[in-house]
Amino acid sequence: MPPTDRELWLLNFYRNSELHGALLMGRLARSLSGTELLTNVTRHCATEARHAALLTEIIAELGGEIDPKIGTIQEHYSRDGGVPKALVDLLVLSETLENRVLSAYREHLQQASLHPKVRAVLEEILREEEEHGTGEHAWLDRILRAHPVSQVEASRRKWAEIDRKVAAEIHSQLDSMFPVETKS
Repeated sequence: MPPTDRELWLLNFYRNSELHGALLMGRLARSLSGTELLTNVTRHCATEARHAALLTEIIAELGGEIDPKIGTIQEHYSRDGGVPKALVDLLVLSETLENRVLSAYREHLQQASLHPKVRAVLEEILREEEEHGTGEHAWLDRILRAHPVSQVEASRRKWAEIDRKVAAEIHSQLDSMFPVETKS
């Protein structure tokens, strides 16, 4: 079964967001300092770029059009929360985005009619995401522990609120662009 327009849009959204994340991490890897931070930011850049490549390849393999004009999740966050200036805000936003990506991919994998090749790619990406950056031992969390707790907590509260808003906006946008057919 060919992918739906909704699924192709989502795959492009994921692709563009992963690519945006890779480019951001690449810029950070050229401008920050500290061996641990730079090692992890560089690794994160490579992982995000790999995910963008996997998504690009699956879209093409399924006969879909790659659409670089579809916005990114990062655009939603910056529209609602601004562009982070402080390193703590940038790291907390990255942590928030990683958690949102995990949730989105898990939700996508719940679809019974998901194309098997899409399922395989999303499972591979999810596995890699979980390996490189979640839980209390994540590199982001380790680096954030070196910053003032009050600053980190304030940033986490801010981005958590924006995250809830963005998640609702994206679901609403999807539903309005691609209404879900109900059986009567």
